This record gives sequence, C-alpha cells and structure tokens, in this order.
Amino acid sequence: MTKSFKISKRGYAPEEVQAYIDELEAVIDQYKSKEHYISTALVDSHMASMTILEEAEIHAFEIEKNALVELEHFKEALDLTKKRLLSFQNDYDTFVGNFKSSMETIQLHEAACSLETLEKELNKYVKKPAAKKRRRKKKKTS
Repeated sequence: MTKSFKISKRGYAPEEVQAYIDELEAVIDQYKSKEHYISTALVDSHMASMTILEEAEIHAFEIEKNALVELEHFKEALDLTKKRLLSFQNDYDTFVGNFKSSMETIQLHEAACSLETLEKELNKYVKKPAAKKRRRKKKKTS
C-alpha cells in the first residue's frame, strides 16, 4: 500500500500524514485482532488435538487390554474344549471296548447255547438208534 503526500513548506502535510497513520493503525488493529483470533484458534485446536490424541491412546489401550482379556478367555475355552474332547474320546473308547467285550461275551454265550442245542439234537439222533437196539435186545431176550 503506497501513499503519496502533498509537499508543504516544511515537508508533508501533517493532517494527511496523521490520517494515513490512523488508517494504518486501524488496519494493524484489524490484523492484530485477526491474529489474536487465529492464535487463540491455533492454541485451542492444538489443545483439542492433544486431548483427542490422549483419549485415543487411552481408548486404544483399553481396546488392546480388553482384546487380551478376551483372547485369554478364548484360550481357556479352547483348553476346556480340548479337555472335554479328550475325556469324551476316552469315554467313547471305554464304551466301545465294553461294547466289544459284552458283544463277545454275548456272542460266545449264544454260540455256546447253539452248540448245546446242536449237541442235544445230535444226541437225539445218536441215542435213538442205540436206544432202539437196546429195546430190540430186550424184546428178543424176553
């Protein structure tokens, strides 16, 4: 911004110079006012950003802490599930073993019964002819 002044005998006209100085002071005051608002806004935004960062760090820490706790719960649940699965497998193996044993016992018993029945049937045929011969002998002797 340039300003030219009228030349007077002793230099520039004092009223014009004073008016120009007043004008410059008004502009400077406007800039100072804006600078104050800008400065205040910068400080406020810096403080707000610091608060946001601190809260974000705290929140991130809480999230991480909760995630670690949840991970531990999952690990414990997984371990418990593994133990239950092993226990179930042992119970299942025992059940199957007992079932096989009982089936073998039942099958052996059934086989023994079948053999006894077969033996009785065979004995009927083997003993009948012998019994008939004895009866014939008795009849002949009588």
